[in-house]
Amino acid sequence: TMHASRAVRILVAAMSAALLLAMAAAVTAGRGAARSRAVGGALRGGSALRHRVPSSVSGLGHRASSSSFSSSSCNGIMRTHMRMPGNDLRRRVSAWAGDRDAELQQTRDDTRRRLTEMGYDPKLLEAAAGSRWDPTFQRWVKDPRAEYADIIITPKAGSPYIIWPAIFQVLKQAGLQSIPTEEVQDLVAKNKVTLVDVRMEDQYEQGHVDGAINVPMFRESTGSGVWDNLKRVVNAALLIRSTERDPEFPQKLETAVGGKNKPVVLYCGMGGNLDTKIQSSKAMYKEKGYEDVDKSFGKESRSLKACFELLNAGFKNVKHMKGGYSTWKYEKRPVATGGS
Repeated sequence: TMHASRAVRILVAAMSAALLLAMAAAVTAGRGAARSRAVGGALRGGSALRHRVPSSVSGLGHRASSSSFSSSSCNGIMRTHMRMPGNDLRRRVSAWAGDRDAELQQTRDDTRRRLTEMGYDPKLLEAAAGSRWDPTFQRWVKDPRAEYADIIITPKAGSPYIIWPAIFQVLKQAGLQSIPTEEVQDLVAKNKVTLVDVRMEDQYEQGHVDGAINVPMFRESTGSGVWDNLKRVVNAALLIRSTERDPEFPQKLETAVGGKNKPVVLYCGMGGNLDTKIQSSKAMYKEKGYEDVDKSFGKESRSLKACFELLNAGFKNVKHMKGGYSTWKYEKRPVATGGS
């Protein structure tokens, strides 16, 4: 009976989420149609108009944008000018290209300003160059032709954050160390580091590394907009908590450990890594391993992103525990439950 009641609640929540999603999609489609009519009219009038093409990244409403022209926009412009004399066509295309470059530069300037306002180094924009999101296989891949005018993901629900390839490059350049669990256990036993669990509080209470403190990198979603509420309903139907990046995470951790110069080791559930190669027992790959397109930018995780936030905030001694809590528990190392 209890399981049946729970199934009914999940079904009702899922139906409610589907209804809200359909309503939101209808509103979005209406706005999109209006924008399409406006764009089409501008193109038929011969205006040079930038078309922003968003690339879906992950999660509800998450979008990472790079400024470019769609093929339909280009075709519309070419159809507009097909009847023009050659010299006039060249002038119009040159003007279009010049306007595009100017608007891309404006977008880059705006992104650098936003990065500064968010507390990041504006040079972070260049760190993402050479990476591209592959929507087919849902992964980041290397692409030497790729450049970004915007690396800030602004989800419809939740707080803005930086795309993973930029974070990966910063961590690699900083020489972040991922240390094995046995070394972490020894450092904690000798009180040489503060071990920090960056998972949510309830996950920490269910089980954590013995001696670790809890400073979550994420927090409960705080937004009250349509998409925020929709995200809560959908996540509730899936029995998932609705969370977002906590912009105050570095300040909270600084208070918890007593300063930015204190040595800290961070971990989450799975750990993640910065490895771009797969190790093999085969003789030809044993020493150097081999490249894998799925690991072009390692494997992202909460703890690695948390390390990035701390390094960006000026912490001097940050390390990362390889394998995360899952590896620690699998190796039957000391664990504890309850709050810190």
